[in-house]
Amino acid sequence: MNKPSFYRKMVWIALLSSIVPIMILGISSYAMTTKMVKQDASQDVSQILNYASQTIDTGMDRIQNNLIQMLMGSFFTSDFAEQKRNNYAGFYSNVYQNLAAFKNGNPQIEDISLYTLDENYFISATYGGHKAESEDEIRAAHQLLNDKQQLYWKAGYSLNGREDDNGISIISALPLHAQDPIGFIGITMDNRMFESLARPFIKYENERMYVLDDTGQLVFHLNGTSVPPELYEMITVTNKIGHEFVYHWDGKEYLVTSKLSPMYNLLYIDMIPTKELYSSSQWIAGMTLLMVVIVLVTGFTLAWVGAKRAYRPIKKLMFQVSGSQTGDMGMDEISYVNKRWTEMNSKALELEGQLNEQLPLIREIFALRLMEGQFTHDRQEHLAALLGRYSIPKQQSAVVFIIAYDQFVEEAKFQESDKDLILFIMKNIASELLEQSGLQGIVINALNDQVIVWLWTEQEEARAWELTLKPVVEQVRQQIAHYLCSPVTIGLSRTTDQVELLPDLYREAQLAIHSRMINGGNQIIESKGLINSMNYRYPTELETHFTASLQVGNFAEAERMLHAFSDKVQTAVHNPELILMSYDQLLSTTLRTAYLMDIDYDHLFGRSTFELYTEMRECATIQDLNEWFKRELLEPILLSLSNKKNQEYEHLIHKVTLYIAEHYHLDISLDQCAQICGISPPYLSKLFKKVKDISFIEYLTQVRVTRAIDLLVTTDLLVNEIAEQVGYNPKNFIRVFKKQTGLPPGQYRETHRT
Repeated sequence: MNKPSFYRKMVWIALLSSIVPIMILGISSYAMTTKMVKQDASQDVSQILNYASQTIDTGMDRIQNNLIQMLMGSFFTSDFAEQKRNNYAGFYSNVYQNLAAFKNGNPQIEDISLYTLDENYFISATYGGHKAESEDEIRAAHQLLNDKQQLYWKAGYSLNGREDDNGISIISALPLHAQDPIGFIGITMDNRMFESLARPFIKYENERMYVLDDTGQLVFHLNGTSVPPELYEMITVTNKIGHEFVYHWDGKEYLVTSKLSPMYNLLYIDMIPTKELYSSSQWIAGMTLLMVVIVLVTGFTLAWVGAKRAYRPIKKLMFQVSGSQTGDMGMDEISYVNKRWTEMNSKALELEGQLNEQLPLIREIFALRLMEGQFTHDRQEHLAALLGRYSIPKQQSAVVFIIAYDQFVEEAKFQESDKDLILFIMKNIASELLEQSGLQGIVINALNDQVIVWLWTEQEEARAWELTLKPVVEQVRQQIAHYLCSPVTIGLSRTTDQVELLPDLYREAQLAIHSRMINGGNQIIESKGLINSMNYRYPTELETHFTASLQVGNFAEAERMLHAFSDKVQTAVHNPELILMSYDQLLSTTLRTAYLMDIDYDHLFGRSTFELYTEMRECATIQDLNEWFKRELLEPILLSLSNKKNQEYEHLIHKVTLYIAEHYHLDISLDQCAQICGISPPYLSKLFKKVKDISFIEYLTQVRVTRAIDLLVTTDLLVNEIAEQVGYNPKNFIRVFKKQTGLPPGQYRETHRT
């Protein structure tokens, strides 16, 4: 061995092996850290904008719901013309009180005002009342009612004669949903509301936030009163909504993030100077450079000293490795390493043989990762190489389907504890039938109680191949269901001729399997494509109509609204969790309505709210959900409401009968009793007939005649005196008594005394 030469090589190798990795590590660490900081900052910006937009949309939605609730109240649904005629000053006083109460309950708004068409009169919760005098002001007010919408939002506002293009207003016809409205209510919100809601989300110095309507008009702003003129067109025309991009304006570089509100079609824009956003990365760069220098110096020193010290034990080490037979080694250190390399290569060949035995499993893992989208962003050449490694054609027509057993029935051969065995059986049956049918593909155990099948063909005419698919898939489903004695469902995707779209096919098959809740199981469910659930909007108007029907005890209408609600949520057919969330909200609203109706729902339903939610989520289909709602909620609530009303009726009638028993000798009338009960005479007459099964006059006559009979039999009072004591004049008393008993009073006394 050439000791000096080997020593020099060893020193150089030690130095290079320490310095180069440290430099690479330092550079890559700085690049990765900077990238992560920027990514984190970008994600933080997106979250800030999401939170801000959700907060503002929620605030606007709350104001709109509060306005609708106020308009549906008794005052705003009454006849305004009649109120004006009866009490002109009191009418406007009530209007002002309602508007002032609404403004106090919604501090985000700037003002709320009411305008009447017949008088051209404005009354404001903030500025009081004034009459519109100028033609321009009257025309502008009437213009707001020319819109076909009964309730709508508009950019800009008019406040006490002051026009402002910024801000936003909500206009509602009065009465709401009337064919010929008598006026309108307007609520104005200026930039103050936006600043109070959005400022908590501002994290960076000189950060700007804007809100634009669908025409690009500035509605709200924060830290800047003007929007770059071309920014709105850049975001909307180039379809950058929801995407981040760098924008140079006024000598500064900004990171622009945008979000389109799904509720009010408002465009939220956040502009953050990149200098403030990425300031932390500069500090990281300095620290990284300092650490690299320190580590380089330390590594250089240690490598030099270490190489010198490491050479001395090498010979001794080789001596020990060779089994203490230095004469038989016959080679230098490098030759000995080559020998060891040959031995390792032999071992590698042995491991390769073992690897070939595991190749089918590895092939399945690759296919599963491909369908899950882990190779979506790989280069085409790399993906083609991977496909070729696992003997999968690059050019193919492909389809994906998922096999899942639905539930365990009494006749099933296996129990829930046998899931691994069930999946093994499903995979083997599917593989065997597909091989018999001459179809190429991979059958994968997904380890989530499902089996995934990826089929492909290299034929140029794929139409014939597609026609054979569904019968074969149905045969697979029937064979598995027959063997397991349990229902089996298959979710079948559409076909594609691009292997890059395989993740979409996998998602389609998953969504088809999940839609068992809507379509039922034990069948093949073909995918209708990927549906964007972001377009789904919770049917608030149906929920409101549903709760109103509950409050008035109209079971038929409540049931009709429940079915309408069901039809609406089925638009989210590929998202069962979204359907359950909608029914969760409907259950919460129903329980809240029961609470507002003074119904003890814990006692009424016999179980806790948590148990109700758990029981509802055990329903397998929407039909089951509807039946559960009717059986467990609607019928008990409406029955309780009916019993409560009957008790109230009986209490009122008991009060009337008690009054009659104490004052029958006086001139009692239906109007007197109605006034005591606080209801109208016709309503009292109807309730009395319903509870007592006789009319009010008939009951009063029975009480008086019964008392007269008692006086005739037990006393010697004259008939005229008895008539006065029971509330009749003598002439009418004799006529009524004879009609009730068949005998005049005197003859009745003689007959019953003898």
